[in-house]
Amino acid sequence: MRSLATLMLGISLVVGSLTVANADEKVRKAVYHCDFGDAKRFDAMLRNIYNLVNYYTTNGIFYDVRMVANSACVQFLLKDKAGTKFAKKQIPPKLAKAINDRMKTLVDAYGVKFEQCSITLQRLNIDKKKLEHFVATVPSAQVRVVELQDEGFAYIKVK
Repeated sequence: MRSLATLMLGISLVVGSLTVANADEKVRKAVYHCDFGDAKRFDAMLRNIYNLVNYYTTNGIFYDVRMVANSACVQFLLKDKAGTKFAKKQIPPKLAKAINDRMKTLVDAYGVKFEQCSITLQRLNIDKKKLEHFVATVPSAQVRVVELQDEGFAYIKVK
């Protein structure tokens, strides 16, 4: 019985030290900025984000990845384009499905955060209820990008 107690104490000490070591690990932070309306470019950006977070996940690296959107990028974050200037803009169905599936995977499986500029919503007269459920709003995309950079986020813009 005594050896079992000693073993349990040893295990708890090892687990405790792993928790402390993990708390000290650096969190990799990246913010992707999207202000464009090209669907192929947006898809390429999502693939870049996926490659980054998949690498971090596979290698046990802690991360915080955001995508901040403004301007024409809002169209990709809408669940309903009706009544917006993007209603008639057609994205090929296969590409639209790939974009939607990849965004949902990034959110659900990898915890990527999507943030939309409220100034863009106001300027384009888009109700925030039209945004996908996983999209948060921020007062200003430009201000948000600067804030994130101040917090140590790497700025990434896919061309």
